This record gives sequence, C-alpha cells and structure tokens, in this order.
Amino acid sequence: MELRNLRALVAVAEQRHFGHAAASLDLTQPALSLRIQVLERELGLQLVQRNSREVRLTAAGEALLVHARALVQEEDRALREMEDHVAGLAGRLRISYLTVWNLGLPTRIVAEFRRRYPAVRLETSSGHSLLNVQRVMADEVDFAFVGMQAGEPDDLVMRPIDRLEIVLVMTPANHLSPMEIVPIDCIRGEPIIAVTSALGSPHVRSGRAWLASRLGEEPNIVAEEPSDQIPAAVALSGVAVTLATSDRAALWEGEGLISRRLSPTPVVDYGVAYRQDNQSPALLNLIGIVDALASPLPELPEGCEVIGTPREPPRPAGGSPTG
Repeated sequence: MELRNLRALVAVAEQRHFGHAAASLDLTQPALSLRIQVLERELGLQLVQRNSREVRLTAAGEALLVHARALVQEEDRALREMEDHVAGLAGRLRISYLTVWNLGLPTRIVAEFRRRYPAVRLETSSGHSLLNVQRVMADEVDFAFVGMQAGEPDDLVMRPIDRLEIVLVMTPANHLSPMEIVPIDCIRGEPIIAVTSALGSPHVRSGRAWLASRLGEEPNIVAEEPSDQIPAAVALSGVAVTLATSDRAALWEGEGLISRRLSPTPVVDYGVAYRQDNQSPALLNLIGIVDALASPLPELPEGCEVIGTPREPPRPAGGSPTG
C-alpha cells in the first residue's frame, strides 16, 4: 500500500465528501477516486460506499482507517523533522566551552541559541584551548570557544570575538593594594600563584613568557593550582598575587580578594573555532548568533599589549593532554 493512497482514504473519512477530500489534497476528484480504487484492488476489499447524498466507509474501511491515520501521522512527523533539520531547527550540536573563559559572551551565545532553537539537542563539554582546537579538527565537537593563536590550522576557522584585560589579584592586606594601577616592575620578586602548567598549555606558557620579558627575569612562581583553586590559594597565602581576567577577578571579590589594573595593560583575545567544511544548519545558525552578539574587536588601545600564542601544530585529540 502506498502512503498517498492511504492519505486519500483518511481525507475521504474526514471530509465525507469526495469533492472536499480531493480539494484538501490538492487533487482532482477523478484522481482521488482512482487512488481509492487502487487501494481497494490491492486489498481485494471495498473500503468506501458512496451515494448521491454521502460517502461513508465500510467496516473494512473503518478497520483500515486506524492504521492509515497512524501511518499518515508518522509520515507527517518525519517530514516535519527533516524540514526542521534542514532549517537548523532540530538535530544535534556539540559545543565545547573554554575552561578559563566560561563567563560573559560564551554563556550569552549558548543561552540565545537555546532560546531560539529549543528542539536542537546541545551536547556541551569543556576543555583547554589547544584541546578544543584538536577536538574540532577531529570532528569530535562542532564548535568550540578558544584562546586565539598566532595563526590557525588549515580547514579551521578561528574568529576573535572578545578581548579581556588581565589584572593583578590579591588580598586587601597586600602591600600593593593601595595602588590603583600597578606597574609591572612592582611585582618583580612578588610571590605568584599561577595556573598549573601540567597540561602544557601554550597560553599559560605565553603568559609567563610575556611576564618574564616585562620583569627582565623569571616570575617568582611559588605555587601552581588549577584555575578554580587559585582564589582560595591566594586568600589563604595572604601575601601571594595572581593574574586573572577582569571578569573572573570580579567574581573572586566574593572570596575576599581585590584586583588592580597593570601598566602596561596585558589583554588576551578569545574566540570561536569550527571547521570550514562543517555545513550543519544548526552550526550555521549558531554562527549567526555569534555575528549578532559579538561586535568586531576594536583596535588595540595605546598602552595595551596582547598576550599572544605562538602557532603550535595541534596533535590528535587522543594524544597527550594539552590545552
């Protein structure tokens, strides 16, 4: 049995009139009658009785109607889902947050996508920047938030969408706290608690290299901690300082810490990464939201310096952990 013939039977049952049923299917009346006749020949049963006043189903027609409706509804649902998939209104999208940049724009972008496309199933994870790049390249995620590199792998789009200032974080009792702006030279020799280097992150290395070049010596790193443990470590030390983005430092004020701007002002650029050949409609819709919410980065103000990351060829995602 063909679905179009079953659809004709459903229309006749609902309209009780061949002319009205034909119109509902955008058919001529003879074409509708032919579909009913084909269905009756296939089954060897009379399904419809008609006279000058009405059309009604036979007992066999009523028995078949239950199944015909179910099949027609299933076809309609499948077609709707395929249309939604093509339009990016349904399906799946895999997104990886950046562990050190999960505030501000990333949350706004994903929240707006959820609002506009609630039927799309989001699979979210998080990772360090280089790991996120590797996972995009390996097609393990469709879209990732990353720290910008000085260059990008072939077949990968990396777009800067946000620039955050790096500030000095300390306890209110620290002897540097009276300064509104702390010259970089003033933290020479100061005990610093830094983000752990165990993951081999090139962004962590470049930050330390920038600081060393400005201090004229290696920074006095007295401890390394995961980023989520740093505020507690600084608060407990009482004398140590750390460097953090301004938005994260603002959150740490709830843990009794304060922040001060640095001179010159270090900044870090963050962005998004996705494969050029990924034409997922859901991904294209997400990129449209990025375009709407993320303004182009302005020219670097005088006195600011971008902490850059030298290009390192990404290793396969299954290799040694990096970020």
